[in-house]
Amino acid sequence: MEVLHEARRCKELQCVNLAVALANKCGMKVGLLDADVYGPNVPIMMKLEGKPEVTKDKKMIPIESYGVKCMSIGLLVDKDAPLVSSALEKMTRGVDWGNLDILVVDMPPGTGDAHITVSQRLQLSGALIVSTPQDVALMDARRGINMFSKVEVPIFGIVENMSCFKCPNCAERWFIFGEGGSHKTAAEMGIEVAGEIPLEGIRKGSDDGVPIVISAPDSDVSKAYVDVAQKVVRRLDELSKEEHSRPDISL
Repeated sequence: MEVLHEARRCKELQCVNLAVALANKCGMKVGLLDADVYGPNVPIMMKLEGKPEVTKDKKMIPIESYGVKCMSIGLLVDKDAPLVSSALEKMTRGVDWGNLDILVVDMPPGTGDAHITVSQRLQLSGALIVSTPQDVALMDARRGINMFSKVEVPIFGIVENMSCFKCPNCAERWFIFGEGGSHKTAAEMGIEVAGEIPLEGIRKGSDDGVPIVISAPDSDVSKAYVDVAQKVVRRLDELSKEEHSRPDISL
């Protein structure tokens, strides 16, 4: 189980495309939990419609889209209704996910009670910290890294969102939000940069509910998401092997 955390906006883009890449490019059984109580946008980005059905034991059935089982707080309330943290209880305990290889969790921005609630209720295997390259965003990223470290959740790395813009005419790269900030922060915090996602053609697909991993699989952005997904799979495999290699001590 993995959680995505970001200090600024657009984390949903990373979450959605990572989940779709894990399912469609890595062949995994993937669930996507939208736990952002402040602005659940996954239903729009994954083109989810209707309310989830309920099993006989009163658990919600995720809605599947692009090969990913999805559940969002946005599916449970009206579009303009206020959201409350108590809804996280339903999201973490009241969903029949079935057999999954990985559950990707979209966390709210910041470091508040919602993050502690999810960390306490779900056994998280690791966290990806999503940040844009500028110093202000990376300050919040550091808080996220420290928060997950305190609750002993492994950090899989920083995903640098909007790392650069490549001119469609001349292919020159422009570092609109700065260059090298994520690498510097990762080195100082003792973690790695898990990926760099360029600013390219992602807005329309998000509004239309078609992740760029599906709409433009050969684009630089899509390839970057697949690379991050493959790194996550390898890291989870490493953690699994470490867990099985530990001695079983009986007292």
